[in-house]
Amino acid sequence: MQILQIEPLVRNAFEWYGPVVHRWRWFCFISPLFLTLACSVGFFRMTELRVDDPSYVFTPSDARWRREISVFNENWPLDENKFLPGKSFEAKRFVNILIRAKDGGSIMRDNVLHEIEILNQWIMNNISIPTDDLKFNLTYQDLCLSYDWVCGANEHIQMLLRRNDVNQILDLHFPRGGTKDTPVYLGGIFGDVQFFQNGTLSDAKLTQLFYFLKQDQKMVEEYSSKFSYALETFLNQVYSSDVITLSFAHYQSLEDGLDENAKAFVPNFVVSFFVLAMYALVSSFTLKSSSATKIDWISSKPWLAAAGMFSTVLSIISAFGFLFILGVRYNVINTIIPFLIIAIGIDDMFLMNACWDQTSKSLSVPERMSKTLSHAGVAVTITNVTDVMSFAIGCITDLPGIQFFCIYACVSVAFSYFYQLTFFSGAMAIMGEVEREKRHCLFFYRTFQLVDISKMNEEADSKLQQIKSRSASPAPFNYLSSSNSSFSSDSDSFSSKKTIPAEFAWKEQQSPNSSLSKKSKDREEKDRIVHFIGKIYGPFILSNSVRIFSGLIFVVYLAIAMYGCYNFREGLNPGNLVTNDHYIAKYFSDIKHFWRIGAQLHVAVLNPPNLTISENRNELLKVVSAFENTQYTLGREGTVFFLLEYLNYLSELNAEVEDTERLWKTKLNSWLKYTGGSTQWASNLKINKTDGSFQAFRFQIALKNFVEPNDHKHAAQLLRDIADHQPFNVVVYHEAFPFADQYLIILPATIQNVVISLLCMAVVSFLLVPSLPSGFVIFVSIVSINIGVFGYMTLWGVNLDAVSMISIIMSIGFAVDLSAHIIYAFVTSHGDTKQRVIGALETLGWPIFQGASSTIAGISILYTVDAYIILVFFKTIWLTMLIGAIHGLFFIPIFLSLFPVEFFRIPKSSELH
Repeated sequence: MQILQIEPLVRNAFEWYGPVVHRWRWFCFISPLFLTLACSVGFFRMTELRVDDPSYVFTPSDARWRREISVFNENWPLDENKFLPGKSFEAKRFVNILIRAKDGGSIMRDNVLHEIEILNQWIMNNISIPTDDLKFNLTYQDLCLSYDWVCGANEHIQMLLRRNDVNQILDLHFPRGGTKDTPVYLGGIFGDVQFFQNGTLSDAKLTQLFYFLKQDQKMVEEYSSKFSYALETFLNQVYSSDVITLSFAHYQSLEDGLDENAKAFVPNFVVSFFVLAMYALVSSFTLKSSSATKIDWISSKPWLAAAGMFSTVLSIISAFGFLFILGVRYNVINTIIPFLIIAIGIDDMFLMNACWDQTSKSLSVPERMSKTLSHAGVAVTITNVTDVMSFAIGCITDLPGIQFFCIYACVSVAFSYFYQLTFFSGAMAIMGEVEREKRHCLFFYRTFQLVDISKMNEEADSKLQQIKSRSASPAPFNYLSSSNSSFSSDSDSFSSKKTIPAEFAWKEQQSPNSSLSKKSKDREEKDRIVHFIGKIYGPFILSNSVRIFSGLIFVVYLAIAMYGCYNFREGLNPGNLVTNDHYIAKYFSDIKHFWRIGAQLHVAVLNPPNLTISENRNELLKVVSAFENTQYTLGREGTVFFLLEYLNYLSELNAEVEDTERLWKTKLNSWLKYTGGSTQWASNLKINKTDGSFQAFRFQIALKNFVEPNDHKHAAQLLRDIADHQPFNVVVYHEAFPFADQYLIILPATIQNVVISLLCMAVVSFLLVPSLPSGFVIFVSIVSINIGVFGYMTLWGVNLDAVSMISIIMSIGFAVDLSAHIIYAFVTSHGDTKQRVIGALETLGWPIFQGASSTIAGISILYTVDAYIILVFFKTIWLTMLIGAIHGLFFIPIFLSLFPVEFFRIPKSSELH
């Protein structure tokens, strides 16, 4: 069965392109350098295009949380002189410090509280930064967000210190303490808590200090940022205590942690690049067939290996510079892309070099280039087209971080492909001429003596004349006749004025059958490793016992992989965005104790009812109850709502609750204005200045079991669903909702990308491999490799998140590379099934092994980086290369050998070797 095939067209195009690139080899080699130089201009825009805000990079661009937070910011905007902690989501300059007792005990002991208060006062009064003109030093008192010009002083510490004072009564009912009409919310200031049976706080092992800084004016915002870093330096490098230990974060900590990922990756990338380069260089040397230790200094290609590495570097610089010119934004995860492109480029280089070595040395360089590219060109095209398509499909994901990565990766692969066919192909043609002229592969000097043909002919003519004069016998055959002898070159024949190696002259004088003997000799001089693969490894894996054993191994492999796929975990913990030794990692670990019980959900009522009508009040209380009675909320004891407090106030007065204007407008407004919690209620209300009616109000619901990513995901779904089914236009929000929106989209987006990618990969395979059954084998192998990668990734501790999703998209492209190469070599080989399998292994088995092993060797250094993002990429690439190589060199050849060659419906015209 045959379908539309473009493989012959591509192959013929490369057959034509080989001599062209040889003729224009120096142009192909040099012109990409000017392209790289032109694209490098874009790096001047590099800094302005970078974006590392996690809430932007790792959440969907149209995520629901963006609309939700805008509702709260529009109705309750930040007022820097009427600021209350926890009441504004626009506060972007802050420092939070989480404090524990050093002995792990209660922080409610007086000696611990005194130590905390000393630290608090030092931060508020003694840490300062100079102004730009160096005339003043600014402290927290100058930069704080205040209420009526008074900075918040973390009063809960003083409150605890004075709780045993005479006549000092402190209600520590958790999470909402205080009095009936003046609630004090304790859930945000105490963590890792224990209670008495009546719900009163008995102990806490964690407390929090808050410092909020001005941000309205740009200059003041810069000073606030400098203060945050000054405090960071103080806490990290100066402060020490025998009583307490702490963790902390400020607004820029997470971005800084992301940046440190890149800094941690750079030295490891340099090491990886060096390892890959050394691997490529060592692999470029070939050994003489007559010796296992002597290097063939003519056929070896160290400079070509260097050109291959340099080609990938040029393509990366050009691609990034080009996208910078276009103004495409990027983030820190894009630092992984150079390594991926180098891995792809090296694989292509090994493949092209292997195809060159398969060509006969008796052919001219243009002919060898034609045959090399006719075979390697299709395989390299499959590699790069599938990689480009895989990353292009990833661009449709509605996560900016993934979009940035996939755009840069897609364009980088395209540039790498272009540079392989220009710069590297030009270098191959140049080094082909070096090999043809028997020059040394490193120093380019001729390894054979040069002779002057014209001089040899003059001497021969002179001798012939002498012979003729001495004897009348027929003259001997003049094998050096300038009129008959010619020597093949790239474009011209050698004339009598040219010099050629004597080796060539004596070979050319041989009989007409010398070309056949030369080809036979070339076949005998195959690389020793290729000989091992074809004569030993191939027949070994095709034996019946090994084929049965491979079936058992494959069943076990697939069973374990499916188990891992079934038990995958979702979610990207914010702490995983930084290295484990970064100070904010400990902060994220500690903050979970506040999420376990006591975090607050903000609920906005945008179309509030008329409270003078009892039915409206009852309906509103049903709304509150709907939020209180879930598995993620704490109940009525954790709700902070002015209506509930006002009803408590009326109850204490034994006042009859009537549906009157006097009770629900006049008296309520008076209570809101003069009660002890008036500042809190004012920050929760939006009042019409004309008639005093409520335009909007909000209340807070205490959360519980809100710790892990899956908790955030399911809680966000549940609470939003409740809000959507309520009257009065209700909107909810929590600070974890941005990450919850990522968790909500990641699974369907991954499934969508994988399905589309697999379909596209199948189409490419069917079009570029001239055999429908073989294309199906490629598709099945891609599925098998990706199931293995995803399943074993899960078992290796990797969650399904934005970072691993990028890795999965990337693994699809690599899976095509490793499986399609061997199958394409099988299709283009000759003979029966087993002969084709062995031929495919001889042709591309070694470069496939080289590509996979070089990548594995290069990335192994990444395992030393203690950062989740980098480790995810390491694990994914490592698994993809290992599983892909096992498929390409073991499972697929054995699977192909199970069917007769007629099953694959391979056209005779497809046989290339």
